[in-house]
Amino acid sequence: MINGKRPRYRSVVFDLDGTLADTEPLVLGCMLETINRHGHAVDEELLLKYIGPPLPVMLNNMLGLSAEQAHPIYMDYLRRYEDVYMPQTRPLPGAESLLDALCEANVPLAIVTNKREDAGRKTVELLDWTDQFETIIGADTASDPKPHPAPLLYALEILAGEPESAVMVGDTESDMGAGRNAGFAGVIGIVGVRDEEYLRRFGATDTAGDLAGVQNLLFDS
Repeated sequence: MINGKRPRYRSVVFDLDGTLADTEPLVLGCMLETINRHGHAVDEELLLKYIGPPLPVMLNNMLGLSAEQAHPIYMDYLRRYEDVYMPQTRPLPGAESLLDALCEANVPLAIVTNKREDAGRKTVELLDWTDQFETIIGADTASDPKPHPAPLLYALEILAGEPESAVMVGDTESDMGAGRNAGFAGVIGIVGVRDEEYLRRFGATDTAGDLAGVQNLLFDS
């Protein structure tokens, strides 16, 4: 119990980029730079329509590139992001207080991201959050990435949790779909990249404008 408030869920699974970490401008910037360098003229408006799945899936959905064609772009993106963009990562407003409140309430936490697990772990280490999460699941950890339920269910196994008492927090349709497909009791969408109507269409049970709003949804009033 925190200041008289009890957590509403026994397990919380977070997305990382754009949910806890203020990486959206970094990810978009790196994607734009990398994709354009490989001869494909895309802009931020187009990228925002497709962001959410792993980059190779985005490249197929957006440009019709095969896995073989997407691979060198993806590998170049990974190198550039780690070397140039990742060191600029900062937490989103409210992230620190939210994580502190959940840890103080002894709620097990996990991250499920559609970036590679090693990149997710490096981001968490950079933000000094390693001790706050029991596991970090990447697109290459489970059998399939979000919106498939596999990574969320795998995270719950590690947390010793159950879908009927768990919540997924994210900001894209991949996060909402994964929470819905995994049968989570709660699926909280952060309005920003996607609007409220869109997030609810893909599975959000609740929405919030920021992490302070998420914190209100995760604790009884």
